[in-house]
Amino acid sequence: MDVNPITHTDKLIKRTVFERYTKGLSMHVNIIIPFHKAYDTIENLLRSIEDQDYKDYDVAIVVDGKDKKAEYIFRSYLEPEKELAIAGKPSWLSYNKKVNVIVNKKNKGASYARNKGAELTKGDILFFIDADCELYPGMLRECVTQFELNPDIDFVYGNYRFEHKSEFYSQPFDAYHLETMNYISTMSPVRRSAFDKAGGFKVDQEFFQDWSLFYRLSEAGCKGKYINEFIFSTKLPDENSISGKKGLNLAQKASKFREYHKIPDKKIAVTTFSAPTQAIQRAKMLYADYVGQVPGSRRELYPINLCFDNWQGVYLVGVFNEPLEALSTHLEYTSLNRDIKKIFHFIGTDVYQLITEQNFLTLKAIKKMFEIQDIKLFANSPRMVRELAEVGIDAELLYTPVYQIEKYQPLSPLPKDFTVAIYYSDSNPMQALCNNRKSNMPLLMDVAKALPHIKFKLFGGAAKTVKDNVEYCGRISEDKMPEFINSCSMNLRSNIHDGFPQLPIQFMCCGRQALVSVPDTEFAFAEKLSFEAVNCPISKVSVGYEQAKEEIISKIVEMQAKQDNAVLIADQVRKYYSGLMNEAVFKQRIHQCLE
Repeated sequence: MDVNPITHTDKLIKRTVFERYTKGLSMHVNIIIPFHKAYDTIENLLRSIEDQDYKDYDVAIVVDGKDKKAEYIFRSYLEPEKELAIAGKPSWLSYNKKVNVIVNKKNKGASYARNKGAELTKGDILFFIDADCELYPGMLRECVTQFELNPDIDFVYGNYRFEHKSEFYSQPFDAYHLETMNYISTMSPVRRSAFDKAGGFKVDQEFFQDWSLFYRLSEAGCKGKYINEFIFSTKLPDENSISGKKGLNLAQKASKFREYHKIPDKKIAVTTFSAPTQAIQRAKMLYADYVGQVPGSRRELYPINLCFDNWQGVYLVGVFNEPLEALSTHLEYTSLNRDIKKIFHFIGTDVYQLITEQNFLTLKAIKKMFEIQDIKLFANSPRMVRELAEVGIDAELLYTPVYQIEKYQPLSPLPKDFTVAIYYSDSNPMQALCNNRKSNMPLLMDVAKALPHIKFKLFGGAAKTVKDNVEYCGRISEDKMPEFINSCSMNLRSNIHDGFPQLPIQFMCCGRQALVSVPDTEFAFAEKLSFEAVNCPISKVSVGYEQAKEEIISKIVEMQAKQDNAVLIADQVRKYYSGLMNEAVFKQRIHQCLE
């Protein structure tokens, strides 16, 4: 599942962290500002720093090159004993012992200035921030809190705005993504130990110094934490900015960056409209560039002009319930190169929503688009292939493998209390908690109420709280999923319509049971429900509410009595699905589409 940047649990722990601050247990932050003729903006930056409610910091302003005007502005810091004798000193620059000024006699660039500031300061955390920025209130404390809460992370980053208007959303940390695009700003606090490990900023790079730093940090094994907050605002970049270079577009600069760092070109790009976790996993399997959606948006994709000349194909996986818009956006990526191959993979509820939620004219337009654009179509289960054929769309069966299936093992004994794990979504209406006639989740919540002696763990949507026998666990990151699965006894997955879901397979590989509404005979080893939908006239297999509830309760009670059996066949399950959903076959077939 995707990482939830800030969970409910985080916010509860923050209270304890705040109490620790008041007792003097905190981190010292060095705020380092490279300055070069930013006369009109430095006032707002310093004010925004002074307004922070976290006060354990100092500021180092590094003036890059001799500058008479800068010398006058910062004179009170350079010569504090003469402060009162300076006539006409700007009123906003009152003397503050937290601020120090360093002057480089020669102009050597922002990267050199940042490194010099780091060299001459001693704090635990380095926070580089450009002189044309403004730090939003409370964000210094927020960043330090994340370091306190996560001792294993090396830097913290978030979103930002340009001149308080247009917005840039980052994405959860993944070192692999940094081979493709720059999604972490320079203005991201970093532990000094990590900064030193990476060797600081590269002074010989004309642009993307921030990308280079965080790429090298990730190569050294350092980790970042994304917080879905706006940390600062900055001026709109231009050709004279730190990453500006006339005559080069974003993709050309990115190509030069990859050449500098010896990152090999990739033949294919993977994108998505609704399934970022699966898309990222597919990208890693295919050794492809991932250019997915902006977090929190199904429609907005990362910069459309990031289209490398070396791409031979673009692979789209997951379209949610808006296939026409997804396809249109997908094709924009390929508009600069007419020869690029287009691949489209149906997964999950894609086919069901395509067939049931599109009118005749829209469905006809989609079929026409498939033909005109010569899009190669795959579907993730035999049933999906058959359903597409029923509406005149030809797709080839190709299972998407379970990513790193070998890591899903029985890692710990079965929990003492029988625990049922249920995935739910706060974005997909097919798996939402609300009663919208598309989701079985209200039914499953009634099942939980009827079994108070059994624990239920809900995960995937936003974390909430623990209520009676139900715990809302939030989103579980990919690296924590095996541990989470081992804390449960079984997975219950009851959808109105499903594709070939991977979560129940992951549970069974870990020696846990799965109760599913997937009718495919190929979906082996799982206990099957006799129905998919509840009181749903458009479903092929529908039953009454009370009948469905009684069946699920009966199945759970039966499975509780035989839970040890699942551990015994875990290796057999893993072997079966490794063969059925073979990674080598998947990669070979997708790459054949590029020929």
